[in-house]
Amino acid sequence: MHLLFVNCCIRGEESRTLRLCRAALEELKKKYQDLTVEELCLDEEDLRPLNNARLAARHALEKERAFSDPMFRYARQFAAADMVLMGAPYWEFQFPAMLRCYLEHISVGDLTFHYTEEGYPVGLGKVQRLLYVTTAGGPIQGRNCGFDYVKTLCGDMLGVPQMDFAAAENLDVWGADVEGILTQAEQALRQQIRGWQD
Repeated sequence: MHLLFVNCCIRGEESRTLRLCRAALEELKKKYQDLTVEELCLDEEDLRPLNNARLAARHALEKERAFSDPMFRYARQFAAADMVLMGAPYWEFQFPAMLRCYLEHISVGDLTFHYTEEGYPVGLGKVQRLLYVTTAGGPIQGRNCGFDYVKTLCGDMLGVPQMDFAAAENLDVWGADVEGILTQAEQALRQQIRGWQD
């Protein structure tokens, strides 16, 4: 089983989200003995949003089905994974802009999805499960716009059948026991993974 870790924990080693992701990876390696992990650190990538020129170039390549072009490497990488771990902090009710840019790059017609004659998207990749991990300074409550977007795009359009979510919240609330919250979130995440039915 091949797992793609999409690392959008842009505070690096200080990232609380990265801490949870590492706990998840440790638990996943216990659960799946044959697991291989490929990490994509978005902070190290030259990710740029599509503009007029890049969109025109992409459409020309799509028309020729030239999916070996470097422009599609993120989409090819995503489609080839069996499982995806996506880690990103909870920013402005969503996630950092570089993750949105990445999601734009993996949404490629006839590579990661296609439309039926009725106009419905159908995923073309191998991904069977996506685990989205985040940490928030305050309460997320019903404003989980980041995961809601990922769930809609990756689930409804790219065809990922299992979408899971884990978070540590209220980390920046005055007087919060940050270490206690993170430890509890790690334990809950590990238990969540142990309970997955394959």
